[in-house]
Amino acid sequence: MYHPYLTFRLQGVWYAVAAARVREILQLPALTPVTEAPHYVVGIVNYRGHILPVMDLGIRLGQPPQSYQIHDHVIVLEQETRLLGMIVNEVHGVQDIPTTMIEVASEYAGGRDTATRLVSHLARCDEKTIRLLDDALLLGPSMERERSVRQLASSLPMHRWASSTGPRHTSRGVAASQFARTHVLSPDATPEEHEILYERARNLMSSLEPQGSTQQVPLAIIGLSGEYFGVELETVREFTDLQRTTPVPCCPEYVVGDMNLRGDILTVVDIRKVLQMSVIAAAPTAKVIVVPMGDALVGVLVDQVFDVLDVSPSDVIAVPLALKSINDRYLKGAIPYNGKMLMILNLPEILSNGGLAVDEEV
Repeated sequence: MYHPYLTFRLQGVWYAVAAARVREILQLPALTPVTEAPHYVVGIVNYRGHILPVMDLGIRLGQPPQSYQIHDHVIVLEQETRLLGMIVNEVHGVQDIPTTMIEVASEYAGGRDTATRLVSHLARCDEKTIRLLDDALLLGPSMERERSVRQLASSLPMHRWASSTGPRHTSRGVAASQFARTHVLSPDATPEEHEILYERARNLMSSLEPQGSTQQVPLAIIGLSGEYFGVELETVREFTDLQRTTPVPCCPEYVVGDMNLRGDILTVVDIRKVLQMSVIAAAPTAKVIVVPMGDALVGVLVDQVFDVLDVSPSDVIAVPLALKSINDRYLKGAIPYNGKMLMILNLPEILSNGGLAVDEEV
């Protein structure tokens, strides 16, 4: 049996939370501080008309404070009518973790404080250990304190939540009560980076509540040779790190090799050729998108997985003529992303008809 988890990293450590509790993943916006909030709640944001308390997961786990960066994310968790955001460094993606690889986190068992009990289980996958968070505890009794935050925030004028009065440059190494009132980004952040956070908050405030999850298309934002592309998550089984590969005899350069994925043989290919890009050697930090193709699994090599977001089909447009260096049948459209047009890849079409067939016969 498999259980889907959203995996992410925080201060270099792998964590995961049940995917069923995840409503959305946001890029870190500017936050409005609430002085009477719990020490780990660093602010609130107007989340499409709802008050969203945002906590620093690291602080709640008892870790020392770290500076935020422009590429950090907020994972929005949902339980019934409760919403809570938590700041993390890097979102990896949804991964199906077998029950056989999950064990009770014995070193945390019996912990009396919330910080230790938040990590309920450990999963050992692909030579890394993932700490599984107890979503019931994350969204449980302590949510009463976050509810008081929403009550306090309800007295704030809505337009103040995305105020662009300017960034606050202070060190994060301050008392917890001061921290929530003063910190936005690291002290060396540029005015342009602060403005990006304020723009994200304004966009969240002006966005309409999605009319239904069926109208939203979840996309993973990936990187290839410095370019961004979108991949529909419904075509993806999971994301994983590139492990040691075994060369496949008599195969072209775009076949990276075979990789062992928990006992399954995964042929990893580089799709840059189809996208009119030069095939290059894989970096040590490269990722693999695992795509089911019939009875087999195929791994697609990418440089990085940056983000996961929900896109309305009405936002998807035809690929602009200036970007049509790629065969139309390999693209599903384009969307605006970070001031540029991002092309959505048709992975099944690329793998089936993009000339990436693998012939292992010598």
